[in-house]
Amino acid sequence: MFLLGTIFAVMAIVGAAGAYGTYRNMQAAFHDSGTALGLVAAGEGATAVLGLTLIGLTLISRPYPTAFRVGLWLIPTVGSAAGLVVAEDGRHAAVYAITPLAMTAAAELAGYLARSIVVHRTGTDAEAARRTGETLRLIEFHQARAQHHPSTSTRQRSEKAAWRLAKRLGRDDPALGTALSAAYAHRTTTAAVAALDTLYGRTDTADTAPDTVPLPVAPAAPLPALPAPLQQPAPEPAPVIDTAPEETAPVVPQQPTHPVPDAAEMPPAVEPEPTPAAEHAPTEVPGQLPFDAFDTDQDDADAPADTADTATDTDDETVPGSVPQPGVRLTDVELDAVVHMIRTETDPPLSYRDMETRFRDGRYIASAARLRAAWERVTAGDPAALEG
Repeated sequence: MFLLGTIFAVMAIVGAAGAYGTYRNMQAAFHDSGTALGLVAAGEGATAVLGLTLIGLTLISRPYPTAFRVGLWLIPTVGSAAGLVVAEDGRHAAVYAITPLAMTAAAELAGYLARSIVVHRTGTDAEAARRTGETLRLIEFHQARAQHHPSTSTRQRSEKAAWRLAKRLGRDDPALGTALSAAYAHRTTTAAVAALDTLYGRTDTADTAPDTVPLPVAPAAPLPALPAPLQQPAPEPAPVIDTAPEETAPVVPQQPTHPVPDAAEMPPAVEPEPTPAAEHAPTEVPGQLPFDAFDTDQDDADAPADTADTATDTDDETVPGSVPQPGVRLTDVELDAVVHMIRTETDPPLSYRDMETRFRDGRYIASAARLRAAWERVTAGDPAALEG
């Protein structure tokens, strides 16, 4: 702080010395102290007022109008012109013209130093933000006029002007330049990695070693962002169990047409061990089938159980059992669901590259070949989808 105070004091002394020199020159030219003092107040005094105003606006993080900067150089220039007019010869003219510029240099550099201090302490450059906003507004105007203006020459001029403005965008705004560089680097890296994976046919770690990498257990609760149709097939097994006895009943009368083994040789389908009822079985007559071979109660009892088991197996195949999770290798059904979810966003991707970038940003895992196949299945018959 002491060093900064010393710098401002030196600037103030230089400006005051320039003002005193101008006063003495005008007094010698007009032989009147009042006239000389008025000229100094109109030149160096007005310049000092503008310089202090710029410093004050900078300290409160407010941008200053362009007219203030113009006045900071225009007023001393008028004082220099007045010195040239009242000078007696060429030597005095040169001295009278240079003396007022001391106050301009002091005010301009003091304002610049104050602005640099505020930016260093707060991280906000109000003047740079104002210039960046003005540049962006002009770029938007010229781009709109280059697209919709009826005159061809005007569209061409606006297009060139937009390119010139874009060239200096962010030049004096370090924060904007850093943010743009980081965003561009991230997009470039993502696109490059996706392109290399597609070019070399690389697969993810989860796809290359599915047996060695344990898959985490998915949570029971579904994610709110996933599509609802993934959980709809669960209630379907109920009607299959109800109708199973009716479908299998007509098949039972056909069983007596085939040879039926003895009751002792039949495999224990329901009961693994012989029951006491087997000891009281009726005596078999040679050349006659056992009476219990035509008993269909056991077969009817087994039919619903088999149908129920079939329905359960079908249900296990229909319901994935888990929802797509980032960082986990996806199945074909889950992969199609994620691609469909990306395709139905508010700003849907129109190309495979854009969809693949969003897929990788979501940290989902699938090989490039499987992702390409899922994209073709989801976008089949959609003329708006692009392959690029």
